[in-house]
Amino acid sequence: MSGLQEILVVVLIVIVLFFLPRVVSRPAQVSRPPVQMKQIPRKWRLAVFISLVWLVIAALWLKPWAGSPVMFAGVGALPVAVFWGAVWVITGFNRRDG
Repeated sequence: MSGLQEILVVVLIVIVLFFLPRVVSRPAQVSRPPVQMKQIPRKWRLAVFISLVWLVIAALWLKPWAGSPVMFAGVGALPVAVFWGAVWVITGFNRRDG
C-alpha cells in the first residue's frame, strides 16, 4: 500500500509545481471564465491522455514501489516532465512573439 501512496505523492508534487505558480501569479481583480472542454484542442487532450497512459504503463512495468523508483523516475516520469516543460516554454515564447 505504501507504493501507491508514494506514487500519489509524486503526482501531487507535479501538480503543485505546474499549477501553483499560475494560481499565485494571477491578479485578484481579473476574472476569467472557466475553461470548457470544447475550448481545449484535440491535440492537447491527446497529449495529456498519452502522458497519463505512459506514466501508468511505466509504473505497472517497473513497479517503483517494489524497488526501482529511480528507474521509474528516469523512464516514466522524466520524459513526461521534459515534454510538458518544453511545451510550456515553447508556448510562452510563442505568446510573447505574437
